[in-house]
Amino acid sequence: MKTLAFVGITAAILAAGAVTAIDYPEGRITIKGLDDESNPVEGAEVGIGFQVMSKRYFGNEEIEVRGVGNADGEFSGSAKGDSNLGFTVRKAGYYQTTGKYDFKEAIAGKWQPWNPTVEVVLRRVEKPIAMYAKKVDLAMPAFEVPVGFDLVIGDWVAPHGHGKTPDLVFTAHLQQRSKKDYDYELSVTFSNPEDGLQPFEAPRFYGSELKSPRLAPENGYLPEWKQFRKRVPGKAEVSNVSESRNYLLRVRTVVDEKGKLVSALYGKIYGDFLRFTYYLNASPNDRNLEFDPKQSLYEGLRETERVKEP
Repeated sequence: MKTLAFVGITAAILAAGAVTAIDYPEGRITIKGLDDESNPVEGAEVGIGFQVMSKRYFGNEEIEVRGVGNADGEFSGSAKGDSNLGFTVRKAGYYQTTGKYDFKEAIAGKWQPWNPTVEVVLRRVEKPIAMYAKKVDLAMPAFEVPVGFDLVIGDWVAPHGHGKTPDLVFTAHLQQRSKKDYDYELSVTFSNPEDGLQPFEAPRFYGSELKSPRLAPENGYLPEWKQFRKRVPGKAEVSNVSESRNYLLRVRTVVDEKGKLVSALYGKIYGDFLRFTYYLNASPNDRNLEFDPKQSLYEGLRETERVKEP
């Protein structure tokens, strides 16, 4: 009987919501597409999604406004909706860019500022190449000891997997007193003295599809990176893990007797450890990081491991 009563109440709420309309303020925004050199991109397809409460189910849905950028790279769209919206800009020969915008306030039925211009950079597709690219969600197979991960094989190094070369070396330390009282530290190191990483920031869900530089830098790689999570009872977790952090890589580095670089493999990581997507250029000394999703060097990956972003 309780279940039937709950269903009846829910149906009544849904019925009431179906006939109740929110009189949203009207918003207007101009999206201006620019290329890598700040030149207007004419003819880019722009989609703007204004958020409104759904009349069919709990939650929000979008009112989509679509158009094409003019000679100045601009498209303006308007609709009645909530204070936040999202947009997508795409054109053949460029990487798609997504973004969001929040209006500040509504005055006389219009969101302010009225018709702001948001500049969006469309990065050119220049030289996409085949790479080792794979999504991983790793769980440490052992604690308190170094464990290597092979970026070419795509697995832990033996005896924990089928890998042979420890490109990344993870060492995890855990002191867990209870579920809400623990200290965890993860150290990321490398097999060769000149190997390393460089962190860089890029939003995970917004911005250009190509989040990294096109070329890996020649120098400036850190030999170690430490990540931590800590918590004590009654307080929230403290951590330096970041959703917007990514890394540039140099591995399998060989130098001569004078310390001059002979060869190395370059790559990148989108996301933070230990759940991330990695890309590795298989050609020694080639610093190109522009991946072609149609040319993965892996075969037989599961759908959850396949990489679709450059």
